[in-house]
Order: sequence, then structure tokens, then C-alpha cells
Amino acid sequence: MPSRFKRYLKRSFIAAAASLTLAVLAVYLLSQQRLRRDFDISAAQSAPRAELAAEGARLARSRGCADCHGQDFGGKVVLDEMPFARLVGTNLTHRPEKSNPAREHERFYRALHHGVDMQSRPLLMMPSAEFAHLSAHEIEALSAYLAGLPYVQRSPPASAMGPLGRTLLVGGKLPGFLSAEVIDHSRPAVAAAPPVGTVAYGEHAAQLCTGCHRSDFGGGAMSHGGPGAPPAANLTPHATGLGAWNEGDFVAAMRTGKRPDGSEINGAFMPWRAVGQATDQELHSIWLYLQTRPAIARQTRAAP
Repeated sequence: MPSRFKRYLKRSFIAAAASLTLAVLAVYLLSQQRLRRDFDISAAQSAPRAELAAEGARLARSRGCADCHGQDFGGKVVLDEMPFARLVGTNLTHRPEKSNPAREHERFYRALHHGVDMQSRPLLMMPSAEFAHLSAHEIEALSAYLAGLPYVQRSPPASAMGPLGRTLLVGGKLPGFLSAEVIDHSRPAVAAAPPVGTVAYGEHAAQLCTGCHRSDFGGGAMSHGGPGAPPAANLTPHATGLGAWNEGDFVAAMRTGKRPDGSEINGAFMPWRAVGQATDQELHSIWLYLQTRPAIARQTRAAP
């Protein structure tokens, strides 16, 4: 092989390696800028009222908190798919000797309403854009319940983004992955939820579904759950969605994890076990609201 050609190959290899290094560095810096952004949130809270703990217990189960933070709320690894990401539900319990109810209330308010930690930095894949619709009363109730839980001595690993996840984030392929980026932080939480049993309450509660089923409830590709997540189902009253369902079908599916045709709902992505712990009136409200949605012809998969 002529020496000049060897030099050409060497220079080409060095140039390609340099370009790759610069691209990797750019992805890291751009993603790190977003992951470490300071949203400058001020959200001081008082200690939650202990009498709200029972209501908070029901909310913690029916709103899916245990799905990500563990049945004992001591934290768990939700997703570990490097080089995409490792996503971990933190330990929501705390040592009695280090208990500070007001600070814990602030921590939950920041996470649920703003999608940030105590340093005002964004939380990874925390569905705060949906939880931001919770009322101040509901957040306080959750705080009251969690404040009374026994401490679970567990230290899950920290969440982390891998190179694939960072690349997808920078490339705009993970919309809503950082809820803090899409939340209107100037909007305070509403004082209380609408009366249960109404369409208004159904709309309020169903906002938790929009992270997967989209704001129009027509379903489709999810940014949650990693690259292998299946599309979310169409929840609108269209033939490709819930058009052939009745309220009994809907409630039964949420309680049992089975559709009217007997097929099973994938509980790894659709938290039917959590939703099924809502009261009959809450599920009735959600059904009423979904029936008011415009019918969307979007074939995703079997519903829901």
C-alpha cells in the first residue's frame, strides 16, 4: 500500500474520530444543560394536616404512586435499559429523627406541581405535567399520608440518562420526558378538585392519563416507558377506541385488567391496578368525561 494512501487513511480516521468526539461532546453538553437547568422555583409549604392522611392513602394508590415508588413507597427501579436510561422512583419515606413534614410537603409539591427536585432541577420522566392538575388539597393529603408511613431502609440507585437517551432528548424525540420544561410554573395549584361524580371531576382526574394517551385522548406513541413502549390506546368514543364499550366495560377493565373481549391489558405500561383502586364515583366521572371527548379515528392497538 503506497505510503501516501496510508497517510490519507490515517488522516481520514483522525478526522472521523474527531468529528465523532465533537458530536458526543455536543450531545452531552446540550443534554446536561437541560438536565441541570435551574427553574428557580419557590414553593415553601406548611406541615400537612394529619387528618387528610386517609384521603391521601386512597390518592397514593389510585393515582399510581406505588407503581413507580414501590408498594411500600421505599423506592424502586422502574426502567433500567442502558444505553437509554435508568429511571428510579425515589424513596418517599424518611427517618423519624430527620422528619420535617413542612419540607417533605414542599418536596412533594415541587415534584407533583412543578416537576423539579429541591434544587429546582427537572425530574426524569416524572409525569408532573399531568400531576400538575392535582389540587393543593390533594397534594397536601398525599403529603399527610406519606408523612405517616414507616421508614423503609432502602437506597435505590439514582436515575441517569445514557448516551442513547441523551441523543434522543437533544434530538427532540422524547417530548414531555422532562415535565418541568412544559409546565406553566406561574400557575398555582387550584385549591380543591371539582365535586366527584361530575364531568368536571372526570376531566380533572383524567388529566393523569394524558401523558400516555395524549391531550386529545386519542392515544398513539408514548415518550414514557423507553423506546420499546407500545402505543397508548385510543380512549375516545370512536370505533377505533371505546366506541363499542359501555360504562360497565370500562369499570371492569380498570378493576380486572381485561377488556370486554377477554384480552389482557398490559399492566407494565397501563397502570390499571392503580386506576382500579379509584372509587366507583371517580371511575364514573372519568367515563362521563371520556364520553364528551370528540371521537378520533386513530387506530393504535386494542383498547385501552
